[in-house]
Amino acid sequence: MSFNYIPVTNTIKLNDFFQEAAKEPLLIIQGSQGASKTVSILMLIIDAFRENPSLEITIASAEKTKLMDTAFQDLKKICVDWNIWDFFKWNDNKSKLTDKNSLSGFIEFIGLDKEDLGKGRRRDIIYINEVNKVKQKKTFDISQRAKKVIVDFNADKRFYIHELINEKNFIQVTFEGNEKISPEEKRNILSYKERGYNPDGTIKSEFYANKWRVYGLGEIGGVEGRIYYWKRCTKEEYFNIDTDEIIGVDWGKVDPFAIVGVKYYDGQLFIHEYNYFSENQLQTRIGTNAINGETGSIPVYMFKKLDINQNLTVICDNNRPLKIRALRAAGWENTTAIGNKVKIIERISMMQEIEVFYTETSENVEIEQFDSCWRKDRSGNALEEREDLNNHTLDAIEYVVLYLKSIGKF
Repeated sequence: MSFNYIPVTNTIKLNDFFQEAAKEPLLIIQGSQGASKTVSILMLIIDAFRENPSLEITIASAEKTKLMDTAFQDLKKICVDWNIWDFFKWNDNKSKLTDKNSLSGFIEFIGLDKEDLGKGRRRDIIYINEVNKVKQKKTFDISQRAKKVIVDFNADKRFYIHELINEKNFIQVTFEGNEKISPEEKRNILSYKERGYNPDGTIKSEFYANKWRVYGLGEIGGVEGRIYYWKRCTKEEYFNIDTDEIIGVDWGKVDPFAIVGVKYYDGQLFIHEYNYFSENQLQTRIGTNAINGETGSIPVYMFKKLDINQNLTVICDNNRPLKIRALRAAGWENTTAIGNKVKIIERISMMQEIEVFYTETSENVEIEQFDSCWRKDRSGNALEEREDLNNHTLDAIEYVVLYLKSIGKF
Protein backbone atom coordinates (compact mmCIF):
# COMPACT_ATOMS: atom_id res chain seq x y z
CA MET A 1 0.00 0.00 0.00
CA SER A 2 1.36 3.42 -0.95
CA PHE A 3 0.52 6.62 0.90
CA ASN A 4 2.36 8.66 -1.74
CA TYR A 5 4.27 10.87 0.70
CA ILE A 6 6.31 13.15 -1.53
CA PRO A 7 7.75 16.61 -0.84
CA VAL A 8 5.50 19.55 -1.72
CA THR A 9 6.43 23.19 -2.22
CA ASN A 10 6.25 23.88 1.52
CA THR A 11 8.55 20.91 2.24
CA ILE A 12 11.18 22.46 0.00
CA LYS A 13 10.62 25.89 1.56
CA LEU A 14 11.07 24.44 5.05
CA ASN A 15 14.19 22.53 4.01
CA ASP A 16 15.71 25.74 2.63
CA PHE A 17 14.63 27.61 5.76
CA PHE A 18 16.27 25.01 8.04
CA GLN A 19 19.52 25.29 6.11
CA GLU A 20 19.53 29.09 6.04
CA ALA A 21 18.73 29.25 9.77
CA ALA A 22 21.12 26.46 10.73
CA LYS A 23 22.72 28.58 13.47
CA GLU A 24 19.41 29.55 15.04
CA PRO A 25 18.56 27.51 18.20
CA LEU A 26 14.81 28.02 17.69
CA LEU A 27 12.91 27.62 14.41
CA ILE A 28 9.32 28.88 14.29
CA ILE A 29 6.84 27.68 11.67
CA GLN A 30 3.48 29.45 11.57
CA GLY A 31 0.95 28.37 9.00
CA SER A 32 -2.55 27.81 7.79
CA GLN A 33 -4.64 24.68 7.86
CA GLY A 34 -3.58 22.11 5.27
CA ALA A 35 -0.10 23.62 4.78
CA SER A 36 1.64 20.25 5.36
CA LYS A 37 3.60 21.70 8.29
CA THR A 38 3.67 18.53 10.37
CA VAL A 39 4.23 16.07 7.52
CA SER A 40 6.95 18.23 5.95
CA ILE A 41 8.78 18.63 9.27
CA LEU A 42 8.54 14.88 9.91
CA MET A 43 9.95 14.14 6.45
CA LEU A 44 12.94 16.36 7.17
CA ILE A 45 13.42 14.80 10.62
CA ILE A 46 13.36 11.30 9.12
CA ASP A 47 15.93 12.35 6.51
CA ALA A 48 18.19 13.78 9.22
CA PHE A 49 17.85 10.62 11.34
CA ARG A 50 18.59 8.33 8.41
CA GLU A 51 21.75 10.30 7.70
CA ASN A 52 22.78 10.31 11.36
CA PRO A 53 21.16 7.52 13.45
CA SER A 54 22.99 8.74 16.58
CA LEU A 55 20.78 11.83 16.80
CA GLU A 56 18.58 12.09 19.89
CA ILE A 57 15.26 13.53 18.75
CA THR A 58 12.11 14.26 20.75
CA ILE A 59 8.74 14.91 19.16
CA ALA A 60 6.32 16.41 21.68
CA SER A 61 2.90 17.99 21.99
CA ALA A 62 0.48 18.99 24.72
CA GLU A 63 -1.18 15.53 24.88
CA LYS A 64 0.50 12.17 24.28
CA THR A 65 -2.67 10.39 23.10
CA LYS A 66 -3.33 12.92 20.36
CA LEU A 67 0.34 12.98 19.39
CA MET A 68 0.37 9.21 18.85
CA ASP A 69 -2.84 9.41 16.80
CA THR A 70 -1.50 12.17 14.57
CA ALA A 71 2.26 12.84 14.31
CA PHE A 72 3.35 9.27 15.07
CA GLN A 73 0.91 7.80 12.55
CA ASP A 74 2.15 10.31 9.95
CA LEU A 75 5.77 9.39 10.65
CA LYS A 76 5.01 5.67 10.35
CA LYS A 77 3.08 6.14 7.09
CA ILE A 78 5.97 8.16 5.65
CA CYS A 79 8.45 5.42 6.56
CA VAL A 80 6.22 2.68 5.14
CA ASP A 81 5.63 4.68 1.98
CA TRP A 82 9.38 5.28 1.60
CA ASN A 83 10.01 1.59 2.27
CA ILE A 84 12.30 2.27 5.24
CA TRP A 85 10.11 1.23 8.21
CA ASP A 86 11.93 -2.11 8.42
CA PHE A 87 15.20 -0.29 9.05
CA PHE A 88 13.83 0.83 12.41
CA LYS A 89 12.91 -0.82 15.69
CA TRP A 90 9.85 0.48 17.53
CA ASN A 91 9.54 0.23 21.32
CA ASP A 92 5.86 0.65 22.10
CA ASN A 93 6.35 0.86 25.88
CA LYS A 94 8.81 3.73 25.57
CA SER A 95 7.24 5.25 22.42
CA LYS A 96 10.71 5.28 20.94
CA LEU A 97 12.05 4.56 17.45
CA THR A 98 15.66 3.43 16.97
CA ASP A 99 17.78 2.43 14.00
CA LYS A 100 18.36 -1.34 13.98
CA ASN A 101 22.04 -0.84 13.14
CA SER A 102 22.75 1.91 15.67
CA LEU A 103 23.56 1.56 19.37
CA SER A 104 22.64 5.15 20.12
CA GLY A 105 20.16 7.69 18.91
CA PHE A 106 16.37 7.65 18.81
CA ILE A 107 13.17 9.41 17.87
CA GLU A 108 10.86 9.48 20.89
CA PHE A 109 7.30 10.72 21.29
CA ILE A 110 6.25 12.37 24.54
CA GLY A 111 3.25 14.31 25.80
CA LEU A 112 3.81 17.40 27.92
CA ASP A 113 0.72 16.77 30.04
CA LYS A 114 2.73 15.18 32.85
CA GLU A 115 4.97 16.93 35.35
CA ASP A 116 8.74 16.85 34.75
CA LEU A 117 8.44 14.52 31.77
CA GLY A 118 11.61 14.91 29.72
CA LYS A 119 12.69 17.96 31.69
CA GLY A 120 16.38 18.84 31.64
CA ARG A 121 17.59 16.11 29.27
CA ARG A 122 20.01 16.91 26.48
CA ARG A 123 18.70 16.44 22.96
CA ASP A 124 19.87 17.21 19.46
CA ILE A 125 16.42 18.13 18.15
CA ILE A 126 13.10 18.83 19.83
CA TYR A 127 10.03 19.29 17.67
CA ILE A 128 6.97 20.62 19.51
CA ASN A 129 3.85 20.12 17.44
CA GLU A 130 1.04 22.67 17.98
CA VAL A 131 3.16 24.59 20.49
CA ASN A 132 0.35 27.12 20.99
CA LYS A 133 -1.41 24.45 23.07
CA VAL A 134 1.61 23.99 25.35
CA LYS A 135 2.16 26.20 28.39
CA GLN A 136 5.20 28.46 28.26
CA LYS A 137 6.91 26.83 31.26
CA LYS A 138 6.54 23.37 29.73
CA THR A 139 8.08 24.57 26.47
CA PHE A 140 10.97 26.18 28.34
CA ASP A 141 11.58 23.16 30.59
CA ILE A 142 11.87 20.67 27.76
CA SER A 143 13.79 23.00 25.43
CA GLN A 144 16.45 24.51 27.67
CA ARG A 145 19.18 21.90 26.94
CA ALA A 146 18.32 21.14 23.31
CA LYS A 147 20.66 22.03 20.45
CA LYS A 148 17.75 22.76 18.09
CA VAL A 149 14.08 23.43 18.84
CA ILE A 150 11.43 23.38 16.10
CA VAL A 151 7.87 24.53 16.80
CA ASP A 152 4.80 24.82 14.61
CA PHE A 153 1.26 26.12 15.09
CA ASN A 154 -1.85 27.75 13.66
CA ALA A 155 -1.86 31.26 15.11
CA ASP A 156 -5.43 31.55 16.36
CA LYS A 157 -4.10 34.29 18.65
CA ARG A 158 -0.82 35.88 19.67
CA PHE A 159 1.07 33.97 22.39
CA TYR A 160 4.52 33.69 23.99
CA ILE A 161 6.33 32.23 20.95
CA HIS A 162 5.66 35.43 19.00
CA GLU A 163 7.90 37.28 21.45
CA LEU A 164 10.83 35.07 20.33
CA ILE A 165 10.56 35.75 16.59
CA ASN A 166 13.48 37.42 14.87
CA GLU A 167 14.27 38.10 11.21
CA LYS A 168 16.03 34.73 10.79
CA ASN A 169 14.08 32.15 12.79
CA PHE A 170 10.51 32.51 11.44
CA ILE A 171 8.65 31.27 8.39
CA GLN A 172 4.97 31.38 7.44
CA VAL A 173 3.38 28.85 5.06
CA THR A 174 -0.12 28.34 3.70
CA PHE A 175 -2.19 25.62 2.04
CA GLU A 176 -1.27 27.14 -1.34
CA GLY A 177 2.17 25.53 -0.93
CA ASN A 178 0.73 22.04 -0.47
CA GLU A 179 -0.03 20.43 -3.82
CA LYS A 180 -1.17 17.26 -2.05
CA ILE A 181 -4.05 18.91 -0.16
CA SER A 182 -7.35 17.16 -0.83
CA PRO A 183 -9.97 19.04 -2.89
CA GLU A 184 -12.40 18.70 0.03
CA GLU A 185 -10.03 20.31 2.56
CA LYS A 186 -9.09 23.09 0.15
CA ARG A 187 -12.75 23.80 -0.57
CA ASN A 188 -13.45 23.93 3.18
CA ILE A 189 -10.62 26.44 3.74
CA LEU A 190 -11.75 28.65 0.86
CA SER A 191 -15.28 28.63 2.25
CA TYR A 192 -14.02 30.71 5.21
CA LYS A 193 -13.11 33.51 2.80
CA GLU A 194 -16.43 33.24 0.95
CA ARG A 195 -18.40 33.39 4.20
CA GLY A 196 -16.22 36.09 5.73
CA TYR A 197 -15.90 38.64 2.94
CA ASN A 198 -18.11 40.38 0.42
CA PRO A 199 -17.00 40.51 -3.25
CA ASP A 200 -15.70 44.08 -2.71
CA GLY A 201 -13.41 42.91 0.09
CA THR A 202 -15.42 44.28 2.99
CA ILE A 203 -16.08 42.00 5.94
CA LYS A 204 -19.39 40.13 5.87
CA SER A 205 -18.83 37.95 8.94
CA GLU A 206 -16.07 38.71 11.43
CA PHE A 207 -16.20 35.11 12.68
CA TYR A 208 -15.41 33.61 9.26
CA ALA A 209 -13.08 36.47 8.30
CA ASN A 210 -11.01 35.59 11.36
CA LYS A 211 -11.08 31.92 10.42
CA TRP A 212 -9.80 32.83 6.94
CA ARG A 213 -6.97 34.89 8.44
CA VAL A 214 -5.85 32.02 10.66
CA TYR A 215 -6.65 28.88 8.65
CA GLY A 216 -6.44 30.33 5.14
CA LEU A 217 -3.70 32.95 5.27
CA GLY A 218 -1.77 31.55 8.24
CA GLU A 219 -1.89 34.92 9.98
CA ILE A 220 -2.50 35.72 13.64
CA GLY A 221 -6.17 35.65 14.56
CA GLY A 222 -7.89 38.12 16.81
CA VAL A 223 -8.93 37.66 20.39
CA GLU A 224 -12.64 37.41 21.07
CA GLY A 225 -14.16 40.87 21.05
CA ARG A 226 -11.22 42.34 19.15
CA ILE A 227 -11.73 46.00 18.28
CA TYR A 228 -9.25 46.79 15.50
CA TYR A 229 -8.21 44.92 12.35
CA TRP A 230 -5.38 46.96 10.89
CA LYS A 231 -3.06 46.02 8.03
CA ARG A 232 0.69 46.15 7.43
CA CYS A 233 2.54 48.38 4.99
CA THR A 234 6.25 48.83 4.34
CA LYS A 235 8.41 51.61 5.77
CA GLU A 236 9.08 52.74 2.21
CA GLU A 237 5.36 53.10 1.56
CA TYR A 238 4.96 55.12 4.73
CA PHE A 239 7.82 57.53 4.12
CA ASN A 240 6.89 57.98 0.45
CA ILE A 241 3.40 59.23 1.29
CA ASP A 242 3.39 62.88 0.28
CA THR A 243 1.57 64.46 3.20
CA ASP A 244 2.52 66.04 6.50
CA GLU A 245 3.50 63.68 9.30
CA ILE A 246 2.00 64.27 12.74
CA ILE A 247 3.72 62.93 15.84
CA GLY A 248 1.58 61.27 18.51
CA VAL A 249 2.87 60.89 22.08
CA ASP A 250 1.65 58.95 25.11
CA TRP A 251 3.82 59.80 28.11
CA GLY A 252 5.28 56.97 30.18
CA LYS A 253 7.85 57.00 32.94
CA VAL A 254 7.28 53.39 34.04
CA ASP A 255 4.85 52.43 31.27
CA PRO A 256 5.99 52.73 27.64
CA PHE A 257 6.72 56.26 26.40
CA ALA A 258 5.04 55.79 23.01
CA ILE A 259 6.08 57.98 20.08
CA VAL A 260 4.39 57.32 16.74
CA GLY A 261 4.33 59.03 13.37
CA VAL A 262 0.91 59.35 11.73
CA LYS A 263 0.00 60.29 8.15
CA TYR A 264 -3.58 60.78 6.96
CA TYR A 265 -3.93 60.46 3.20
CA ASP A 266 -6.89 59.85 0.91
CA GLY A 267 -9.12 58.62 3.73
CA GLN A 268 -6.50 56.20 5.10
CA LEU A 269 -4.31 56.39 8.19
CA PHE A 270 -0.67 55.27 8.12
CA ILE A 271 1.38 54.71 11.27
CA HIS A 272 5.06 54.26 12.08
CA GLU A 273 6.34 53.46 15.58
CA TYR A 274 9.39 55.45 16.75
CA ASN A 275 9.72 54.54 20.44
CA TYR A 276 8.17 52.21 23.01
CA PHE A 277 10.79 52.27 25.79
CA SER A 278 9.67 53.84 29.06
CA GLU A 279 11.53 56.91 30.34
CA ASN A 280 13.03 54.77 33.12
CA GLN A 281 14.31 52.25 30.57
CA LEU A 282 15.75 55.00 28.41
CA GLN A 283 17.46 56.62 31.40
CA THR A 284 19.09 53.29 32.29
CA ARG A 285 20.18 52.67 28.70
CA ILE A 286 21.45 56.18 28.01
CA GLY A 287 22.60 57.40 31.42
CA THR A 288 21.31 60.31 33.47
CA ASN A 289 24.39 62.46 32.94
CA ALA A 290 24.21 62.15 29.16
CA ILE A 291 20.55 63.17 29.13
CA ASN A 292 20.91 66.07 31.59
CA GLY A 293 24.12 67.29 30.00
CA GLU A 294 22.74 67.43 26.48
CA THR A 295 19.07 68.29 26.72
CA GLY A 296 17.69 68.39 30.24
CA SER A 297 14.81 65.95 29.60
CA ILE A 298 14.28 62.49 28.19
CA PRO A 299 11.51 63.50 25.72
CA VAL A 300 13.73 66.23 24.27
CA TYR A 301 16.66 63.81 24.10
CA MET A 302 14.55 61.24 22.23
CA PHE A 303 13.08 63.77 19.81
CA LYS A 304 16.61 64.87 18.94
CA LYS A 305 17.87 61.31 18.70
CA LEU A 306 14.98 60.36 16.41
CA ASP A 307 15.66 63.49 14.33
CA ILE A 308 12.03 64.55 14.45
CA ASN A 309 11.51 67.66 12.35
CA GLN A 310 10.80 70.66 14.58
CA ASN A 311 8.20 71.97 12.15
CA LEU A 312 5.93 68.96 12.71
CA THR A 313 2.80 69.07 14.83
CA VAL A 314 3.14 66.99 18.00
CA ILE A 315 -0.04 65.78 19.71
CA CYS A 316 0.11 64.34 23.22
CA ASP A 317 -2.02 63.89 26.31
CA ASN A 318 -2.31 66.79 28.74
CA ASN A 319 -1.11 65.18 31.96
CA ARG A 320 2.58 66.17 31.64
CA PRO A 321 2.63 69.96 31.15
CA LEU A 322 6.32 70.28 32.12
CA LYS A 323 7.34 67.85 29.37
CA ILE A 324 5.18 69.70 26.85
CA ARG A 325 6.84 73.01 27.79
CA ALA A 326 10.28 71.37 27.54
CA LEU A 327 9.57 70.22 23.98
CA ARG A 328 8.28 73.66 23.00
CA ALA A 329 11.31 75.37 24.52
CA ALA A 330 13.63 72.96 22.66
CA GLY A 331 12.16 73.93 19.30
CA TRP A 332 9.05 71.77 18.80
CA GLU A 333 6.78 74.79 19.11
CA ASN A 334 3.80 72.99 17.56
CA THR A 335 3.47 70.59 20.49
CA THR A 336 -0.20 70.50 21.46
CA ALA A 337 -1.92 68.80 24.37
CA ILE A 338 -5.22 67.10 23.77
CA GLY A 339 -7.61 66.43 26.61
CA ASN A 340 -9.06 63.13 27.68
CA LYS A 341 -12.64 64.40 27.77
CA VAL A 342 -13.65 62.40 24.71
CA LYS A 343 -14.86 58.99 25.86
CA ILE A 344 -12.94 55.89 24.77
CA ILE A 345 -16.02 54.59 22.91
CA GLU A 346 -16.10 57.76 20.79
CA ARG A 347 -12.37 57.57 20.08
CA ILE A 348 -12.75 53.94 19.01
CA SER A 349 -15.75 54.77 16.82
CA MET A 350 -13.66 57.35 14.97
CA MET A 351 -10.81 54.88 14.49
CA GLN A 352 -13.13 52.18 13.19
CA GLU A 353 -14.32 54.46 10.40
CA ILE A 354 -10.78 54.71 8.98
CA GLU A 355 -8.70 52.12 7.14
CA VAL A 356 -5.46 51.91 9.11
CA PHE A 357 -2.02 50.65 8.06
CA TYR A 358 1.13 50.28 10.18
CA THR A 359 4.71 49.71 9.07
CA GLU A 360 6.14 46.21 9.35
CA THR A 361 8.66 47.38 11.98
CA SER A 362 5.94 48.85 14.24
CA GLU A 363 5.95 45.76 16.44
CA ASN A 364 4.13 47.23 19.43
CA VAL A 365 1.47 48.91 17.30
CA GLU A 366 0.80 45.49 15.79
CA ILE A 367 0.62 43.79 19.19
CA GLU A 368 -1.62 46.40 20.77
CA GLN A 369 -4.13 46.50 17.91
CA PHE A 370 -4.25 42.68 17.89
CA ASP A 371 -4.87 42.51 21.63
CA SER A 372 -7.25 45.45 21.98
CA CYS A 373 -10.69 44.12 22.84
CA TRP A 374 -13.94 45.12 24.53
CA ARG A 375 -14.31 44.65 28.27
CA LYS A 376 -16.97 42.21 29.44
CA ASP A 377 -19.20 42.17 32.48
CA ARG A 378 -19.49 39.18 34.78
CA SER A 379 -22.06 37.61 32.49
CA GLY A 380 -19.71 37.82 29.51
CA ASN A 381 -21.55 40.67 27.81
CA ALA A 382 -19.42 43.23 25.97
CA LEU A 383 -19.27 46.69 27.53
CA GLU A 384 -18.65 50.00 25.77
CA GLU A 385 -15.18 50.09 27.31
CA ARG A 386 -11.80 48.86 26.17
CA GLU A 387 -9.83 46.34 28.22
CA ASP A 388 -7.19 48.23 30.18
CA LEU A 389 -4.24 46.35 28.74
CA ASN A 390 -1.39 47.82 26.72
CA ASN A 391 -2.90 50.78 24.90
CA HIS A 392 0.10 53.12 24.77
CA THR A 393 0.59 53.42 21.00
CA LEU A 394 -3.18 53.21 20.54
CA ASP A 395 -3.68 56.23 22.81
CA ALA A 396 -1.00 58.19 20.94
CA ILE A 397 -2.64 57.36 17.59
CA GLU A 398 -6.11 58.21 18.87
CA TYR A 399 -4.87 61.61 20.13
CA VAL A 400 -3.75 62.40 16.57
CA VAL A 401 -7.10 61.28 15.14
CA LEU A 402 -8.92 63.53 17.62
CA TYR A 403 -6.74 66.41 16.46
CA LEU A 404 -7.36 65.62 12.79
CA LYS A 405 -11.09 65.63 13.41
CA SER A 406 -10.85 68.93 15.31
CA ILE A 407 -9.27 70.62 12.28
CA GLY A 408 -11.85 69.18 9.90
CA LYS A 409 -9.76 66.52 8.12
CA PHE A 410 -12.67 64.05 8.39
